[in-house]
Amino acid sequence: TGKSTMINHLLNVKKLVQASRKPGKTTKVDLFDVNGRFTLADTPGYSVVKNQVSERWQAHWLPLVEAYMASSPWITAGIFLVDIGKDVSPVDRAIVSLFKKHDIPILLVLNKDDKIIDRNHRMERIQRIRKDLRWPTEYPHVRYTSFTSNRSSKNQRVSRIQMRKALMKLVNLATRQRAKKFLSGMESDDV
Repeated sequence: TGKSTMINHLLNVKKLVQASRKPGKTTKVDLFDVNGRFTLADTPGYSVVKNQVSERWQAHWLPLVEAYMASSPWITAGIFLVDIGKDVSPVDRAIVSLFKKHDIPILLVLNKDDKIIDRNHRMERIQRIRKDLRWPTEYPHVRYTSFTSNRSSKNQRVSRIQMRKALMKLVNLATRQRAKKFLSGMESDDV
């Protein structure tokens, strides 16, 4: 899904998190203290293809992520990253259920937005992903791409800026209740 690349891009630090073309590079919950202001947790990724990584995720990493959520009442909000070009998997739904179970507000980030050029196709993908995830209507989504060449559109650059602003706002909120209020008042990025 591009989690590691997104973390490096958002924090403006090259190779802070090692990115890989193959899923499964992150094998534990990596915690990053960002200027003493917030902690970013990078959890293991998974593949939507039935393979060794998805089996390991179900057996080992999903319980690890749930244990982290259950034992971390200080988590103000979460960011759930989905590749806009791929279909929702059962693991995606399981993770969203964990956020709901632990009452953690979440921002849906539709990554790799640069892969979809046609606006109508993009809107279809967004609607399908939200529906398949059973995404709470009160929570928004933002589109994101870390691709920064001249080929990226003005709308994609605006989406990156919106994502950074949302992240900074969430960082400054002290409670889950405030994060819920902020997210429920935020409009989705449907540019």
